[in-house]
Amino acid sequence: MEDCDSGRYLFQICNHNLLLADAIHRGSGRKPILPNACALIVDEAHKLPETARQMFGVTLAAEDIRTLTHSLRGERFLLAAEVLTDSAKSLLRKLDRPPEGKPFDHYTKSLAAPERSLTVISRQLHGLLTPATRRRLKNVSSSVSLFHQGHPDMVFYTEEDAHGGTMLCATIADLTAQLRQTLWRQERPVVLTSATLAVGEDFRRFKEETGLLTDSRVTESVTPSPFDYKQNCLLYLPKFPPRQKAIAYYDELAKEIAALLDAAQGHALALFTSYAAMSAVKERLPVHGLRYPLFTMGRSAIHTTEQFKASPGSVLLAAGAAWEGFDFPGDCVSLLIIPRLPFAVPDALKEKERENHTTLRLFIRAVVVPEMQIKLKQGFGRAIRTETDTCVVAILDERAAQGKRYSKDVLAALPEMPVTGSLEDVARFIRSVKGPDYFREASA
Repeated sequence: MEDCDSGRYLFQICNHNLLLADAIHRGSGRKPILPNACALIVDEAHKLPETARQMFGVTLAAEDIRTLTHSLRGERFLLAAEVLTDSAKSLLRKLDRPPEGKPFDHYTKSLAAPERSLTVISRQLHGLLTPATRRRLKNVSSSVSLFHQGHPDMVFYTEEDAHGGTMLCATIADLTAQLRQTLWRQERPVVLTSATLAVGEDFRRFKEETGLLTDSRVTESVTPSPFDYKQNCLLYLPKFPPRQKAIAYYDELAKEIAALLDAAQGHALALFTSYAAMSAVKERLPVHGLRYPLFTMGRSAIHTTEQFKASPGSVLLAAGAAWEGFDFPGDCVSLLIIPRLPFAVPDALKEKERENHTTLRLFIRAVVVPEMQIKLKQGFGRAIRTETDTCVVAILDERAAQGKRYSKDVLAALPEMPVTGSLEDVARFIRSVKGPDYFREASA
């Protein structure tokens, strides 16, 4: 950043949260957090809307309650800590699990008991606590009350937290107005950059989410990837059977994945859209003669990925945060498997946005499909990380196969590359692009 006041050139590096906190301060007339700047560069800008929803709203995770309990114990208020722990047991059990599409109402009944306990603790201990614990108690207490009682001007939904559990979220209904008021009205140029801002060359969905759709100042640019996908990547779209009853479907899916693993000699990452599907496939893979070390990514993601990288030829099953932010360069991921297209689970935010479209079909084409395409691009990015990487990308959703409902949308979201529906082509491609060491790893 350039310090416009002094004429000196400085670069201030911060995360999205701090940038938005500074914008909120400036918009409300409070003292800025960051130095004055002549320009902003926002990397990974596709994450900006979700960060804004959190910054302009309220969140509650299991860690917040446990941290408060720990603080109360640390100040020797053992009875208060015990009462809070006991009253929050049901809520914590639910928050410790991933959302898995559960509606927000699934959590509301479990908020009543901790709300009562927090009200009593606040009344009795307010003047006895240290400032830090007092602030923590106030924040958790107000959050629990908000989520239990609701608010007409807010939208309530759930997200997966950093530990693989559930985070309760509440945000203002009109996020775009807040972004226009705080971030975009500032008189300085802003560069928003990310590999997944656009679908093809269409930025419409991102601009809708961020309040930039009608802003005449916006200019757009798409930079071609330096990677040679036509030579280094193969897209596998089989005519997989239509989704059926869960048991039969997971049996067929595990069988298909096992065949792909043999064709590619392991070295695989499978990205699931739910932990339930991941667990079902994990249980069934050994039945189909799995010959490769198998890992599943749970809460200890860093430890699991290190094990995966240290075991050449192995297979990693993952969900949630693994769709972006993890790098596996080289031959580690030479087969990327996406069992289902990553459509978002319907929630209160989507229901609110649905009101802006006259028909369900228009809503699906304007919102649901573009969001799926962007998420698919994020997952696809795990395949090729350097200019010399080679990989097969297998999408096993029957809706993505040639001539099916979303086949054109899938192809539009991904770089141009050869497409096949043949396992023999997968094995042939791997043999043509991999060296001898690759196959020695698989047989080790």
